[in-house]
Amino acid sequence: MPSSLPKENIYGHTKKLRYILTKIDDKLAKFSSGKIALLDFGCGNGSAVSQFLMRDEVDYIGVDIHQASLDYACANFSGTKVSFMDHIPVGSRFDMIVYADIIEHLDDPVAILREHYSLLNDDGIIVGAVPNGYGPFENEKRLNRWFGFSLFLHLIIRVKQRLFGKRRHSVKQIPYNNDSGHVQFFTRRSLIKTLNDAGFKIQDFSHGAFLGAPLSEKFILRGEKIAKLNAWIADYLPFWAVSTWYFTAVKK
Repeated sequence: MPSSLPKENIYGHTKKLRYILTKIDDKLAKFSSGKIALLDFGCGNGSAVSQFLMRDEVDYIGVDIHQASLDYACANFSGTKVSFMDHIPVGSRFDMIVYADIIEHLDDPVAILREHYSLLNDDGIIVGAVPNGYGPFENEKRLNRWFGFSLFLHLIIRVKQRLFGKRRHSVKQIPYNNDSGHVQFFTRRSLIKTLNDAGFKIQDFSHGAFLGAPLSEKFILRGEKIAKLNAWIADYLPFWAVSTWYFTAVKK
């Protein structure tokens, strides 16, 4: 497992990376060849998850539909065992498919998972991260949409900048598919049913982070210590009380 993982954030991002990387290590340990073929479906710009999955033992393919993100990923992370593209190559077979915060964006996740079922080797696994559709993360976003808290707080920031002359320096933006929002709001039961309907069964189900959404991240839950506590405490809470879940599934 790479030692240079990013600092934890309020979304439990590093905890998620460790979960996925542990599954890669477990898979590699079971293969006499010491190599696996991995599909990172919904890889985005490659900076959040993809770059940490790349190693000599992994034949990596990242797939996404957002061209600007793919261009960034190709320019910054491509290599001899790493490819980024907008489709899955015909005839591909994989030992592991990663869905890191993607199936909640899919209009028909069962159809996509069924397509990928045939691409997964019989002893392969799928590993994913998904928000609890009715947990703190999604509920905070709902409250923000209903009451417009972020608009009010951003207005205060703009006023302070005008009064005190403090402006943020512009930084080069990494492309991100902001137009693709969440269209699936899973309960644990509906997530398991989605996987079952696609031909998979849950092998492992874990908790991600407790709290955390853009508003609380920016104005309340700040600092690495709080982020680590937020990720740690989720393991001791009931499944319905946390913001995110991780899962591993195999073919039925």
